[in-house]
Amino acid sequence: MSSLEQTRQKKSFWLSATREQAKDTGMALVLISLIVFFVTREIRYATIAALLLLLDMIAPALYKPVAKLWFGLSNVMGMVMSKVLLSLIFYLVLTPMGVLRSLGGKDPMRMRRFGKGEDSVFRVRDHTFVAADIEQPF
Repeated sequence: MSSLEQTRQKKSFWLSATREQAKDTGMALVLISLIVFFVTREIRYATIAALLLLLDMIAPALYKPVAKLWFGLSNVMGMVMSKVLLSLIFYLVLTPMGVLRSLGGKDPMRMRRFGKGEDSVFRVRDHTFVAADIEQPF
């Protein structure tokens, strides 16, 4: 795949599906059919799985339209869900920790002193480092 095609595919995931993506989609459909077979014990799903596998081995290009939809939706869901999960972590974990810390009287960033006077809120660190200081930095 040329760099132009890679750039185009990065910009729009709806453009096309690769041969490998089509094969993977065919295998996913086979797996879904087999799972339905094991749950329902209806032989027709095993037959469908065998036919899908045969099609995937002979002509994987037939799965390109399905692969295009499959990978396009997974890309969209990945973009949306990452933002949802990060937002949930922020609001359910980090925000309560910050609120509890500020209610507990802690002010590690010295925000309460900021702008109150002419002196700086920065900590003065007048320290000469020696080899022992960097042996265990954390």
